[in-house]
Amino acid sequence: MAKIMMTLFLAAASAMPAAAQEQLEGFTAKLFTAKGTVEYQKAGTTEWKAVKAPYMLEMGDQIKTGRKSKAEIYIKYGAKVRLGADTQFVLTKVSAEANAVDVLRGKMYAWVRKFKGRGFAVRTPTAVCAVRGTTFGVEVAPGGQSVWDLFDGLVEIADSRNNIVPMVPGQRLAVVPDAAAAPVPMAIPAGVSRPSEPAKTKEEKAEIKAEQIIIQQQAAAAAAAVVAPQPDPEPIQEVIVQEPETSVIPTATVQESQEVSASTPQEEPPVEEPPLDVF
Repeated sequence: MAKIMMTLFLAAASAMPAAAQEQLEGFTAKLFTAKGTVEYQKAGTTEWKAVKAPYMLEMGDQIKTGRKSKAEIYIKYGAKVRLGADTQFVLTKVSAEANAVDVLRGKMYAWVRKFKGRGFAVRTPTAVCAVRGTTFGVEVAPGGQSVWDLFDGLVEIADSRNNIVPMVPGQRLAVVPDAAAAPVPMAIPAGVSRPSEPAKTKEEKAEIKAEQIIIQQQAAAAAAAVVAPQPDPEPIQEVIVQEPETSVIPTATVQESQEVSASTPQEEPPVEEPPLDVF
């Protein structure tokens, strides 16, 4: 499925204006807001460095915010996240089929654009969340407990014991490390408001155009695949088999032939005489 989605996305991108194509080529994720203390750690290294927006990220990169700080990231294939203060975030996977991130501590809000065949996953120390087109938030406490708030769409949360809990909009779920029983959703507290979505980046706008082209291509392919009505088959003509003609000889002619055969004398073969003995 990932190869199919990638092929469609590339085909759609090739049909876009050159400027839009350039925005998507080689793009994985972009840190587009960095307020306060924001640091990043490049994949495969251990050094943290201060970073300012805009900054392009790759799979495996980490972002860390300090006190009274904030970071916003757009991830290719329709995911946008906001990191609150004292948050550590890892960009784990980016693909046409599914994106995945880790939230090790702190608070994150996410806006995931719904698109057929695409998913988004969030992993914390105590839970994994499967998302398909939604707005939600997660906060990870120092002890590992994670609290999930769902504002739009549907998600499923799996705890460390693989208890899977579906959530609907307006619910909160608290996942405690090594809990004996599965967590139970409750209503989001009245004081918690829906987060405001960040403005769209130029990469996000270009992707939305590409997705619209994909949808048009899929609709055209579906219309072309409709089988046209076939004409009624012609009636099958009955094949008549003609039997060979049989000649019937009259009985009188047969009798006459038999009489003639009986009256005609049969010649007997000549008898050979034995040779004479010569003395």
